[in-house]
Amino acid sequence: MPDALEMVLRGGAATTFLVLAVILLRDGGDRTLARLGALFALSTGWWALNVPPFVLWAHQWAFPLLVVTFGKAAAFWLFTRALFDDDFRLRPTDWAIWAAMVVGGGLWMVSGRLGLPTDWIRVPHQIAQVALALSAAWIAWRGRGADLLESRRRTRVAFVLVSALFMVGITTSYLAPGRPSALVVDLNVIRIFVTGLAMAWLVAGLRTPEIFARAPATATPGVRDMPFIGEASEVRLHDRLRRAMEVDKAFRAEGLTIGALAARIGAPEYALRRLINRRLGYRNFNAYLNAWRLAEARAALADPAQRDVPISTIALDAGFNSLGPFNRAFRTSEGMTPSEYRLEAGLRAASPIADSA
Repeated sequence: MPDALEMVLRGGAATTFLVLAVILLRDGGDRTLARLGALFALSTGWWALNVPPFVLWAHQWAFPLLVVTFGKAAAFWLFTRALFDDDFRLRPTDWAIWAAMVVGGGLWMVSGRLGLPTDWIRVPHQIAQVALALSAAWIAWRGRGADLLESRRRTRVAFVLVSALFMVGITTSYLAPGRPSALVVDLNVIRIFVTGLAMAWLVAGLRTPEIFARAPATATPGVRDMPFIGEASEVRLHDRLRRAMEVDKAFRAEGLTIGALAARIGAPEYALRRLINRRLGYRNFNAYLNAWRLAEARAALADPAQRDVPISTIALDAGFNSLGPFNRAFRTSEGMTPSEYRLEAGLRAASPIADSA
């Protein structure tokens, strides 16, 4: 590839990623999502410029910036999680993984500049990048059926392809023994440029208020006690949905999908998705199901007649597959464990104040 063309592609990729970072940071709403996306964009954009004449690595100020770019795979992984998992919350372990990638890249660079062997850190670092890209692809793929945000659901497969671009570039450029050939370097430059364009296109399609707004707290099925106002077709659909959940207890069915629920109530899947998302306020079908399941579990835990029923039995009867997911969902919803909730409900029932009321 002519040097001029390579510089154009690298400069174009860096410019695209820079603009992408500015767009993400300019959006309001979920700042965690925007900042993680900007971190990925800036890291990848700067990494695209790691050749003269853009950057002279002899300048000491440039070295720390290059080291930070080695966290780009971890930043992409975190951005993917924040985008597709409505329950995502940044934890210290997440930053520790990003920092480990940065430190590993720094050791790789220092070893190379000192003329020392680099395979001891290069190979595990690149394997970790492949693992992060694989994880990002799986995160984007696994929840596509339950996603109620249409623009985000359409984007999931594209994110899998972007993850594949990461993996192909890593495996061909760095995991192979020896220095990469000129053809591999040229293809990697093209890959960087295509990745930049693809990410810009994806994020442009995702910049909608429903996605970049902060995900609401887990809703409850309390809307069943409120009058539902909407078009006649929506009212009828809501009535059928409410009957399926309230009377037939459809949420108890193991592995229930939105397609199966739509078939059960005789409705088009797209209409049911739109109703649950836009009218009832849920971003994810599993969150909608869990709201009903948790309501069922709360009623059972507060029922004196079920005081001796094991919590695991209550969780399974409500539709949860196992006790672990139930405990996590319950703690997130109520701020306490199911055992603590049952104890507190028992104390309230035994209180003289509660009896007099």
